Amino acid sequence: MALRGLHPGLERTAGIGLKMFSNDELEKIHLTTLDVLWNVGVKVESQEAIQIFDGGGCTISSDSEVVKIPAHLVEASIRQCPPTFRACGRDASKDFICEKDRVGFVNFGEAPQMIDPETRQLRKSNRKDVDEATRFLDALDQIAVFERPLTPSDMNQSISCLYNIKSYFENCTKHGYIGINSVENLRTCYEMGKVVAGGAEAFKERPNFSTTCDPISPLVHAKEACDILIESCNLGIPLKVNAMGLAGGTTCINLAGTLVTHNAEILSMMVLGQLVKKGHPMVYGTSTGIMDMRTALASIGCPELGLFSAAIAKLAQFYSMPTWVAGG
Repeated sequence: MALRGLHPGLERTAGIGLKMFSNDELEKIHLTTLDVLWNVGVKVESQEAIQIFDGGGCTISSDSEVVKIPAHLVEASIRQCPPTFRACGRDASKDFICEKDRVGFVNFGEAPQMIDPETRQLRKSNRKDVDEATRFLDALDQIAVFERPLTPSDMNQSISCLYNIKSYFENCTKHGYIGINSVENLRTCYEMGKVVAGGAEAFKERPNFSTTCDPISPLVHAKEACDILIESCNLGIPLKVNAMGLAGGTTCINLAGTLVTHNAEILSMMVLGQLVKKGHPMVYGTSTGIMDMRTALASIGCPELGLFSAAIAKLAQFYSMPTWVAGG
């Protein structure tokens, strides 16, 4: 039986809700985002993606790789994204239903360093750590789905994602999110996923892992991210699109402007995915926060990250999209 998280904040339950915006305010954010996507556009560094946008009716600036997306195409893509996503585990009883107003928890990844559990000293993580952390996360009932937790630093980093998915398949029964750095490695992961699932049709019915595609703030889609998104849609691998803007650093310093930039980055990748394959499952993600002006580093534990996460969760609910937000 699949796991469905509790509804927070229902009027006839004891839950607590957090209403960041009124419907009118959400509509204003949405309309401003549409204005940015059409009048400013996004830079797309993949020629294949540019051709797909062009075929979908976007305006292309050939000399600058800027794609301008019309409002009707954005609206259509939002409607085409499935509002419910079933995160299929290797064990069907560990499936998690991701849908509006239901909450589950996932670990953060991919950490390049860890505190050694015996010496308490900070060090680089290795393959043994990845295996042990994966088994630990599989055992935690509070963790609904799995994300690769650590970097196996004791190997060639160009193929570290292959070890991550190997460790996941060997040590975890939940649905897994795997960051993948090339189309070639994505195809290898897909072949592994098919074997574990029991064949291509079994994987199509119950895809046992998802991958992630991240825009680069402000408003840039790198070739690698676009190509992985396109191939994931073609292979039937679910996607999480996760923007990581830093207010005052890679986006404007005010939070409202950063929210609009974030939304434009996500929705433009959603458009690309739906142009490749209508109805492909895509999760609206965020790790957007602020830059610490003293150090020029991301301030992960800041209050503003919590504000962004709450705001973006509400915005994704407005679109009826499954959501993944950073917890700090």
